[in-house]
Amino acid sequence: MHTHSPRKNGVFVQNIFAQELTDQFYPEIYCSIGFHPWHIEQFPAGKMINALRMHAGNKKVLAIGECGLDKTITTALSEQKKVFLAQLELAEFVGKPVIVHCVKAYNEIIQLRKSGKWNVPWLFHWFNSSYEIAMDLIASDCYLSFGRSLLKPNSKNAAVFANLPVERVFLETDDAEASIEDIYYRASEIKAIHVEEMQKKIWVNFNRLFGVLD
Repeated sequence: MHTHSPRKNGVFVQNIFAQELTDQFYPEIYCSIGFHPWHIEQFPAGKMINALRMHAGNKKVLAIGECGLDKTITTALSEQKKVFLAQLELAEFVGKPVIVHCVKAYNEIIQLRKSGKWNVPWLFHWFNSSYEIAMDLIASDCYLSFGRSLLKPNSKNAAVFANLPVERVFLETDDAEASIEDIYYRASEIKAIHVEEMQKKIWVNFNRLFGVLD
């Protein structure tokens, strides 16, 4: 589902970074727009958030993000939180879900989610944490997206995925070379269901999260 480049097969949401937005941004495909924490030190936050506000209401923009927190980068977590909160508030204003980038900051984001301020659902891109964290997020009206980690032998993520309700998961390629078909087949094996059934269930999830597509 989530990708950084257009794909030939399936339904996908292309990620567009805030710095790529211009006044002439007229998307022809479904996308998300967000100011990624990796880019906070490279681009002025105020200008980037204003660019998001300009285009957040576009019908082809299905979500705000990627945005979030990442403890492996040099940008201060306090600065990341300011940028993240601005995008969460924008998502609430336009009534669209958030695609969350989270690296080693699940506890902080769960605390934010449970503050009671947020109504739109959040989708955790490239989820990589424990079953307990996964269920805590699901209980807070969040969705979890999995990718090529499911293809790895003895993958911890595969073990977590195996025990999650299909109604709360997505599959993605992100910027990986792995094919979405391979990921679907592997996910179906893990869940012991036919691949067509997996496709149907995730299509239902897609419409539940983003709204019925025309």
